Amino acid sequence: MKLKKLIAISSLALLFVFASCEKNESGTPTVQLRFDTVISETNLKSATPNSIEFTSGEIILENIEFETESENDSIEVEFEIDSYITIDFATGNITPDLSAVEIVPGNYSEIEIEFELWDQTEQPSIDLSGTWTDANGEIHPIRLLLPLGQTFGLEIEGDYTIHENTDMIAYITIDPGSWFIGEAGNLLSSATFNDEGIIIVSPDQNANIYDILKDTIDEISEVEIEL
Repeated sequence: MKLKKLIAISSLALLFVFASCEKNESGTPTVQLRFDTVISETNLKSATPNSIEFTSGEIILENIEFETESENDSIEVEFEIDSYITIDFATGNITPDLSAVEIVPGNYSEIEIEFELWDQTEQPSIDLSGTWTDANGEIHPIRLLLPLGQTFGLEIEGDYTIHENTDMIAYITIDPGSWFIGEAGNLLSSATFNDEGIIIVSPDQNANIYDILKDTIDEISEVEIEL
């Protein structure tokens, strides 16, 4: 495959990387989907100790789709998983496990990957816990309860070749700390706390911050690239 780190796209919250750095012994190439969650601290202002980090929680998906096709449409690979899919934010592990999908060797011209956040009930699709360190160095617990239903899509057009004995891996990095860079982070200093001393960000609590996060996530939901 000519894909060693085919493309990397960083857009506030999501980083997509397609790579071909792993070999397999089966003879049949595969495509794999992996989530990498950022649990390290994000600095919100360079001149102060103001920072935020998320270390635990879960993100719930209801659908994942992957599709790729050859230049003359003679080869096409497509799979769809329509179920309750949980990403453990602390580890990036996915339940149920998404097994590698076999792909036919050949010349391809397009990749599409899409995943949709859970919105079938009032249960939040994004439930993350962490801490915010304010400008005085004081640490405050924070929790995101975001009932969002956005669909995230990446489309890449360009020529690439897939050989035998090679795994194509789609890495999707999720970095919620970056959602707070800018206006959302500035509003944390005036955020309200619940009875347990936690900053809850949801449609009902600190709704001004919630609205900004919702818009930020919506802006990065679709990416199209031509190689």
